[in-house]
Amino acid sequence: MSNLWVFAVLALCVPLVLFSLTLSPEIGGPSQTLSAWQSMALLYEVRSGDTLSAIAARYDVPVSWIVASNGLSSTTIYPGQKLLIPKDGVLHTVKTGETLAQIAAAYGVSEDLVRKTNGLSGEPQPGMRLFIPEPKTVPLTASAAIQGFVWPVRGQISSSFGPRIHPIYGIPSFHTGIDIAVPEGTPVRAAAAGRVTFAGWESGFGLLVVIDHENGYETYYGHLSKLLVSPGQMVSAGDTIALSGNTGLSTGPHLHFEVRQLGTPVDPRPLLP
Repeated sequence: MSNLWVFAVLALCVPLVLFSLTLSPEIGGPSQTLSAWQSMALLYEVRSGDTLSAIAARYDVPVSWIVASNGLSSTTIYPGQKLLIPKDGVLHTVKTGETLAQIAAAYGVSEDLVRKTNGLSGEPQPGMRLFIPEPKTVPLTASAAIQGFVWPVRGQISSSFGPRIHPIYGIPSFHTGIDIAVPEGTPVRAAAAGRVTFAGWESGFGLLVVIDHENGYETYYGHLSKLLVSPGQMVSAGDTIALSGNTGLSTGPHLHFEVRQLGTPVDPRPLLP
């Protein structure tokens, strides 16, 4: 009798277990399962100390792809949160009223490519997840406006944001921040409140501090001579975080100040007073 009882329990439980494994409400469309996306994304559980930029770097994907694939409106994440980490593209959740043509145009890819990749014969239904391979652009929810951005140092801008001739290599390049000429040892201040996610040596930046402002923005402070903060430390706008210097690929004492919005460098000047 005991064996019959065990078999009866298994007969009832196994189908329920299998059924629960096929469902993944975080993945999107009503008939889609986690296994359907295993070749296109992995499910990551956020750990204490994680930042979106660090996760993106770990898996070598743009921050914007993670943001778009998870419908995030900021870079604030919390331990235990489940995130889809896409592979070679973006997972897009179809909204009510969206057409395939509109979706393809928003990501800068062809409608035919989206149709073939996802095996579509008609228009996608609201709530469906579509895989967009190698998008040229990524439409994002607007980040919260940053308040209280302050100048990290005061000095003359010696190199602006945008195309330039590299000062060391002498070839065309794109400058992802602004250079502010200041004497070595000048106090460098946090442009806004946030959490220090990096403080150390980073290739051409030399000594570098990175602050995540947890609203889609990060700021980078490069070519420093001395670090005064550590990763994980919370800072307020105007706090001294380092001393300026001439480390890394640098032709003279200055601060390289860079702002990234959802992982993409943007011109800092419109954000400064």
